[in-house]
Amino acid sequence: MKIEFEEQKDEIIYRVYDFDPKYEEIFQMCFYEKDDRGYTKKYPKHAKYLDRMKERYQENAPLMFDQLGYFAEVPWQLGLKKFCEMLQNSTVNWWLTGSCAACIRGVELNPHDIDIMIDSESVDEITEIFKDYLIEPIISTEGWLTKDFGVIFMDVRIDIASDPAPILDEPEPVDCGPYALKNLEIVDWNGFQIKVPPLKLQFNVNQKRGRFERAKKIKAFMEAKKK
Repeated sequence: MKIEFEEQKDEIIYRVYDFDPKYEEIFQMCFYEKDDRGYTKKYPKHAKYLDRMKERYQENAPLMFDQLGYFAEVPWQLGLKKFCEMLQNSTVNWWLTGSCAACIRGVELNPHDIDIMIDSESVDEITEIFKDYLIEPIISTEGWLTKDFGVIFMDVRIDIASDPAPILDEPEPVDCGPYALKNLEIVDWNGFQIKVPPLKLQFNVNQKRGRFERAKKIKAFMEAKKK
């Protein structure tokens, strides 16, 4: 796998090429665009700390893609612990969703990344706190499912998204939408108080997406808790 960066008018292009075909689905999952030379993502040149991000991306992207494909160990506990520690004295309003949110309750799943939701007002603060760990700037999605999106790599990929759009909850609520945001629960994990969506939402999402083994584990956990 090779990585290079290109300049185009007001943009910086991240390019991944000469890769094993097994990574193709991973690039697509991460919304990279395909052209005749590989896969790309574009970012504005003015993004703060972009030079640092390019260096860190160059160093860590191969491992990140290996983790996303389960070709390498995913130390999500280590990454989440560091994330919590670095935000302890901040004013960032954040919550955890995705598989890790179920895992910290005790559900045995295998996350390949960490999914964090924040308020858009916290973008500047979280950018400063994680300036040495960002690999993709937290910038406007210009109308996607969240207002902003960016990526940290800190032993594991950490996706940062802000202000989930109402359309996420159509036709029914998901574990990262406005309904989840209004109904967050608190889980004590390794001494940290972490906000997470209701487990029922996570069951519904996995069931709907055909992730039946995950849904089965979540359902079994919920039923055991009732006893």
